Amino acid sequence: MISFRLLRAVPALAVALAFAACERGFGDAAEPQLVVEGWIDSGGFPVVMLSRTVPITDEYRPTSELADYVERWARVAVADGQREVVLVGRHDADCFPPYVYTTSDLRGEPGHTYRLTVDCTDGTHAEATATIPEPAPIDSFAVEPVAHADSLHQVYAFVGGRRDSCFYKLFTHVLGKPYGYMSAYLGIAEGRMLPADGKMPVNPGRLNIDSDFTPCFEAGDTVMVKLASITEEAYRFWRDFEDMTTLSRNPLFPVTNNLHSNIDGGLGYWFGYGACFATLTVGP
Repeated sequence: MISFRLLRAVPALAVALAFAACERGFGDAAEPQLVVEGWIDSGGFPVVMLSRTVPITDEYRPTSELADYVERWARVAVADGQREVVLVGRHDADCFPPYVYTTSDLRGEPGHTYRLTVDCTDGTHAEATATIPEPAPIDSFAVEPVAHADSLHQVYAFVGGRRDSCFYKLFTHVLGKPYGYMSAYLGIAEGRMLPADGKMPVNPGRLNIDSDFTPCFEAGDTVMVKLASITEEAYRFWRDFEDMTTLSRNPLFPVTNNLHSNIDGGLGYWFGYGACFATLTVGP
């Protein structure tokens, strides 16, 4: 079976295969499972996307039918220990399919823990908790031209206040391109693995439809970068995700395990991000 929420990117392919590593043959019917993809940034609002796994069969299924697997009528709530806020479902063109649950009545704060509960009309219940780590600043960027490719540049971020015990995840968005922040290709690191200056490569996200992917930016690109401090639990998920991204297209090294999940009653994730945002324009 396959979850499709992130079909916009190779992470999509990764999550698709991982969230539902199918143990059945083509044509076998299996009960769809709830897939939760959610996060809350420090200073930001909670965002939750719900879908059901899609069975992999030998029957042709047009992309338009994927909308049938979106959970649009669930009760989604986030509690911070003092109050509970019910999220509202709405259209969001930055996602595919374009539907999210969110609210402007609750902002994430570093050090706080948030409990997510999901109740679907069929009785399915799922929940998870997430804590937001302290954000780490981006001190500066470096942009280096790629040899023998005048229009391509590699971007690096320098993580401020690097600590060995911390974990980091990068998300990027190129202004003018479809969708919002996507998981940056190979954009994950343990603090103890970074050099003393905190230098970390910044790559674009990879669309699933891209047959030729280059982990670089074009001259003139305006790149929006989100550096998230994450928990070790979130790091395990994104590490599995990166393994899936790099290996899923390689028939010699197939990935057959589900991604790490912290959802009780479903698949997927609910994470808190200590978020730092910055924007740069890649030079000529």
